[in-house]
Amino acid sequence: MSARLAVVVLGGMMVAAGAGWAAYPALEATAEAQPAPPSAAPASGARSALASADATHAAQATPTSTDDPSPDESAPDESAPDESAPEAPSEDEADEDDDGYWVGPPESVPDCEAKLEAAGVKFSPSRLPLHKTKAGIYCGAEQVVRYHEGPGGIRWGGSPQVTCKVALAMAELETIVQQEAEREFSRPIKRIKHMGTYNCREMANYPGWVSEHSYANAIDIKHFELRGGKQIPVLGEYPKGGAEPKNARARFLKQVARRLYDERVFSVVLTPSFDRAHRNHFHLDMARYLVDGT
Repeated sequence: MSARLAVVVLGGMMVAAGAGWAAYPALEATAEAQPAPPSAAPASGARSALASADATHAAQATPTSTDDPSPDESAPDESAPDESAPEAPSEDEADEDDDGYWVGPPESVPDCEAKLEAAGVKFSPSRLPLHKTKAGIYCGAEQVVRYHEGPGGIRWGGSPQVTCKVALAMAELETIVQQEAEREFSRPIKRIKHMGTYNCREMANYPGWVSEHSYANAIDIKHFELRGGKQIPVLGEYPKGGAEPKNARARFLKQVARRLYDERVFSVVLTPSFDRAHRNHFHLDMARYLVDGT
């Protein structure tokens, strides 16, 4: 194994580490300084680290941007690492992404604006400049937009600030959500309540492993609202583990989560089935690895 490439099981998937840092000039100089991935870490510890990517806020200042996120847009700060996080599956069960990347700011999408327009997304360009924090981690992204409205006519509130990849995924999400809402309720979803997109922090337990929220490359969804005002909250409604959905709300949530992962709309889909830290929301991101937390 070369000095620039290592492989680790994290959250039940094989992650190729190191080779992709050269794609980011700002990070290339520090690529060798990135912490070596734990080659023999306990499975439960690896799972907890990924589970807590959305659970623990690193103690560093929020960077200044020319387009600061609105107060309700910052991804939630939650509890310490969750001991209830399940053990990682074996390597045979792991999803593998072998594109040679580990973690880092997402790649730009060629012809991003044209693709968003073709997808029926109303958006405006935004900025989260790539920078290094006092804590020594890199945050921001090169290609960020404000998502105003998508093809499903759903209101998100606050025009979430996300990467182009997430914006394109949100457009696909709207289509899936409306299809499942029509199937279960015979009426559309009019609003999605999100808990945030951008929050510059590291993953718990793995210093140097940066959360996808640090790149606005993730979004957390709290509940869906039907036309007429009825809410479908993730908390208390999502069927945990292998439990069968008991009602239309549970079926809707489960089917949406499954499709978002199975159709690779998002590469990481975490739900209340994954651990307690996600008991009240879906965490959706576009990481370079795959995690099925449905």
